[in-house]
Amino acid sequence: MSTLAAIPTPQEQLKFLKQIQQILQSGTFTSTYKFALLMSLVRLAIEQGEDTGSDLTLDYLDIAEKFIDLYWKQSLPFQFNEYDPFVLQQSTGQQAAIINHIRLAQSQFKTLAAVRRDSVFWLKLKKSVATTVKQMPVVYLQNINGQTFEFLYCLADSKQNLVLLPKVMYCLRQFSEIIEELCQKRWIDYIRGNRKNLLVLDGLPDLNEFMFAPSRNQLGQVANVLIDLQQCQCFYCGKSLKNKKYAVDHFIPWSLYPADTGHNFVLADDVCNSQKSNYLASEDFLEQWMIRNQLHNQTIQNEISQLGFLTDIERSHRVAGWAYEQAKENGYLMWRGI
Repeated sequence: MSTLAAIPTPQEQLKFLKQIQQILQSGTFTSTYKFALLMSLVRLAIEQGEDTGSDLTLDYLDIAEKFIDLYWKQSLPFQFNEYDPFVLQQSTGQQAAIINHIRLAQSQFKTLAAVRRDSVFWLKLKKSVATTVKQMPVVYLQNINGQTFEFLYCLADSKQNLVLLPKVMYCLRQFSEIIEELCQKRWIDYIRGNRKNLLVLDGLPDLNEFMFAPSRNQLGQVANVLIDLQQCQCFYCGKSLKNKKYAVDHFIPWSLYPADTGHNFVLADDVCNSQKSNYLASEDFLEQWMIRNQLHNQTIQNEISQLGFLTDIERSHRVAGWAYEQAKENGYLMWRGI
């Protein structure tokens, strides 16, 4: 972040959101890459940016990592009713190249966590994905009806790194929920509408769960780690979980930041989990959560990362800082416990 600039005016913010909508409504889509790029930029703006009008320089390898996170689950064979398992077609032509890169990784590694642990293979995979990202969606994302509108980044300045223009970082952080929701909806519509997927997916009610929701089986394994880490107590009310129903809760709600990170998971009894729902917990709980993460950082890194989740305490705490700043600015209601 180098160029200092005032935060965008309300009019500029509204114009920005309309431009995002225009890309999603009027842009041409031959693959799902543009949706993935927009979602990646939003998440990196949250993780690496701040609420200023400055520009933001993003490493293409970091963007590639977000692409891998988004496409990993979608690259696995999909099973529906009596049909043979198949991989969702993410392009109108041949299968999207990034899917093929990830499928190759999946043939050698059981989980994304295992790929990350092999530093040589992981870097090679990120470089392969980064090359495709630079050549495809970065070049074409801002094209609408044959014209280029450079409101997110300037292509000429984004050869080595992608440089978000002044005020863009701020808008991505402000409108993250809206942009994520729009992108996911259009992505699902694209997958449903792709004639190579149509026969199988025509009657499927909840494609969203397969494409974007965390694996229930994986969360069950996370619960096994947290039950010991939390000494069989609910994170929020502190009551014993013995002989009770409980669930893994995203401390920063999934609706605010739809990405799984190991430090964001807490175990809550059914009552607390249900009442907290999609609310942010009060700042007392925030402090408790951050202390928990500091005390048990090594355990979370060692055990939850083995299950396929990214574990980066600094990244998780930066996301939390963004979420609570959003709550203050926008007057979000917070859950204060039972």
